[in-house]
Amino acid sequence: MNILYVVHDFFPRFYGGTERYVLNIAKQMQRMGHSATVLTYGIEDPPESFEVLQSGLLCKKYVYEGVPVMSVRHRTIPAEIGFVIDDEPMEQAIAEVIRGKNFDVMHIAHPMRMACCYRAARNLGILVVFTLTDFWLLCPRGRFFKPDYSLCNSPEKGLKCVRECGVSESIMKRYEDAKRMFESVDVLLSPSKFLIENYKSHGWDRQILHINHGVDYANVRPLPPKDGAARTVSFGYTGVVTRFKGVDLLLKSFREVRSPDITLKIYGNCVWDTEFNAELSRAVEEDTRIQLMGKYEHGQLPQVMSEIDVVVVPSTTLESYGLVVVESMAYGIPVIASDIVGSAYEYIRDGENGFVFSVGRPDTLKLIIEKISNNPSLIEDMKKKVFSPPRIEEEAFMVESVYRKSLS
Repeated sequence: MNILYVVHDFFPRFYGGTERYVLNIAKQMQRMGHSATVLTYGIEDPPESFEVLQSGLLCKKYVYEGVPVMSVRHRTIPAEIGFVIDDEPMEQAIAEVIRGKNFDVMHIAHPMRMACCYRAARNLGILVVFTLTDFWLLCPRGRFFKPDYSLCNSPEKGLKCVRECGVSESIMKRYEDAKRMFESVDVLLSPSKFLIENYKSHGWDRQILHINHGVDYANVRPLPPKDGAARTVSFGYTGVVTRFKGVDLLLKSFREVRSPDITLKIYGNCVWDTEFNAELSRAVEEDTRIQLMGKYEHGQLPQVMSEIDVVVVPSTTLESYGLVVVESMAYGIPVIASDIVGSAYEYIRDGENGFVFSVGRPDTLKLIIEKISNNPSLIEDMKKKVFSPPRIEEEAFMVESVYRKSLS
């Protein structure tokens, strides 16, 4: 089969969970004898590095870890690029770059900036599979939070977005366009039962097949044994360092635990929130137990995991899945996660192989950190009960069977 994977961002500039999912599944499909290409939006690439398409938009091609990539973008990026569903110039550009490539399947992993891709594919007779990786169709922020980062329980078909988030009334049309996309693609998948139930609770109720994300165990290395004499417990965070990921809550909770025998290592990129970045810098200056470890490459993950005893996934806005949870457990490391992280429900047994705390009671994160710091032997007890998540091969075989069945 000839498969096109669509994702809003991609390597090497972006390396979040959705980008990792696309890279993993594309490489595995190649191993299984299929052709796999990625279509993405080059939002941070300078326009002069692209070629001009007949449609007037821009395109460039490159290869990342053996996977061919086509990156498209507007000459001048529209202000609402992360908001709209239908975009006629983008639809024409996508049709132009995929026409004649004989793709059997377009598999959308995240539609932001290129949601109209499904229309281009359908017009060319290409099967469209869509993996729902977050709540972007329902909420343009993708995670159901308001400007003050408090949780939102419903967009009310866009009315609440206008009333409480200051969004223009065009959100109502956007909501209708998103619902049309949800209903029009050929197959819907999701790695998260949590996400499936959320879509159903908002009345978006059609069949969504549940297929868990798999881990590429080719990159997993055995961790060296810990020094039994060392009492310092290392809590770790990996991923995008920002407020909506709950890093502010993690900092507050950690600093309230006064034990000198704990550290917090934060791995990842600090992004656009300058106010939060200043807050983060102050925390590091005032508490020497907190260490900013900076950006890391995926190949460095074995080294990163070797320096962490417990991984914390403290999201305070809806995390539809949370690939960090499964990656950490693949290394046998217990995880503390909030109760709005989708994969927490599928892999963590609270108090047995990790902990799940309530976002509604944020003080419980501090109590969990304190409990572990007072009794480090809990870590070894939890490690014995951590079970291995599925392999990328398992996920790929299930996805491949969906392709074959749908094409037939």
